[in-house]
Amino acid sequence: MKIKAYAKINLSLDVTGRREDGFHTLDTVMQSVTLYDEVELKREKEPGVRLRCSKDYLPTDKRNTAYRAAQFFLEHCGITEEGVSLSIRKRIPSRAGMGGGSADAAAVLLGLDQLFETHLGLPALMELGARVGADVPFCVHGGTCRCTGIGEVVEPVAPMPHCYLAICKPPAGMSTPRAYALLDDYPQTRNFGTPRMLSALEKGDLGRVAATLSNRFDETMRLTQVRQIKRMMLAAGALGAMMTGSGSAVYGLFDTKEKAENCLGVLEGRGKLYLCSPCAGGAEPLE
Repeated sequence: MKIKAYAKINLSLDVTGRREDGFHTLDTVMQSVTLYDEVELKREKEPGVRLRCSKDYLPTDKRNTAYRAAQFFLEHCGITEEGVSLSIRKRIPSRAGMGGGSADAAAVLLGLDQLFETHLGLPALMELGARVGADVPFCVHGGTCRCTGIGEVVEPVAPMPHCYLAICKPPAGMSTPRAYALLDDYPQTRNFGTPRMLSALEKGDLGRVAATLSNRFDETMRLTQVRQIKRMMLAAGALGAMMTGSGSAVYGLFDTKEKAENCLGVLEGRGKLYLCSPCAGGAEPLE
């Protein structure tokens, strides 16, 4: 079985506080996009989990979210006499804020539920996903959702209008812990963007959605390459441009494919480039 594991972007991202355990609380609107990793799953007679990945620098043991997702699934379902082999072909860039590892874990949970005919359903799979990582429940659900808590509380909202996204992942980046550390040193804003984004989505107006993009990390990190890419996207006709997650991938929203492709041409040499669109799910079979 082969599955497309879709990446995500943040249309808005507010950091609303910090819990006693050190985790930050969020209020964010996430959107699945058609850039995907390819995840292949096979039932095996030998118990346990085996994982291969197209990128040598990524771990293939318990440090990998897809591996842990498979472990949790087998344990939860009491499957001890069989195992699973996983193979991941990476397309979603790493350390980009696009949820590549979370998408892979979600695809594994959804795929194994079909492969072993366990019929757990989305709520149970999302609960399992929360044990792997905060973004995994959203990636299991997919589409357009408001995510709160540390990101694990998922609520579907009005869908994003159809459009095209030009995405650029520049060489510059920052670890998530460092990004949060910078955030803690930056004065908290009360001007949260998520309520405005929800209103824009309800109206179904792409221009309004583009004008309402926001990201607290984009405010605090101020990466030079990110700023340059955003300016270039807007100059190329993007309705709006924003960094996603804690970065450093930047996306621009376009009303036509031609404009998005033209923007990618302008950005040649600035980083890894991708063309995609919003989609309604977190994963689907690869035909």
